Amino acid sequence: MKKLLTILSLTLLLTNCAELYEIDEAVYLIKAGEHDSQIENSLNPKGLRTLKSETMSLTVRFDETAMYNLGNRNQGDINKLFGFADCNSLHHENSARFGWNFNIETNEVDIYTYVYQSSDRLFKKIGSMEIGESADLSISLDGDEYVFWFKDEQQTVKRGTQCNLGVYYLLYPYFGGDETAPHDIRIYIKEHL
Repeated sequence: MKKLLTILSLTLLLTNCAELYEIDEAVYLIKAGEHDSQIENSLNPKGLRTLKSETMSLTVRFDETAMYNLGNRNQGDINKLFGFADCNSLHHENSARFGWNFNIETNEVDIYTYVYQSSDRLFKKIGSMEIGESADLSISLDGDEYVFWFKDEQQTVKRGTQCNLGVYYLLYPYFGGDETAPHDIRIYIKEHL
């Protein structure tokens, strides 16, 4: 037992602390005919967690499953990527997240800021990315604003509420509004703590 404790102690001393908290790339699957995603091969497939700091940073990649043509006006609807509910609110009251949709004209994934501000929905395109490309994104709480970063582009959006202490539950990939996923869609997300 003493030998085991010594080995364990030496291992911990020689391990970089950041490596202990490194989160591997997770694959979020939205099944055909569904809105919600689940983490593939996870003991926590719904990923129920809360924001642990004032900044959420991610690396995101879409594969060819993100390509779709709905053949109707819902093609331009914004799917949800990742974010958080703000300040003890429900996410349709106050939240910040990135949204996305597949642009059939450019064959790229368009990325949006997507915010609920006191129950009013606001969104704005922040950029685009190619299928297979990895891109860094982040959302920060900065006083009464959200600061969004996508690649080298920054946008700020006013928050609908503020508090000193609150629950900020995480929001995960979601397909649609009206439409459900036309086929299985996989989104690859690596969180940076």
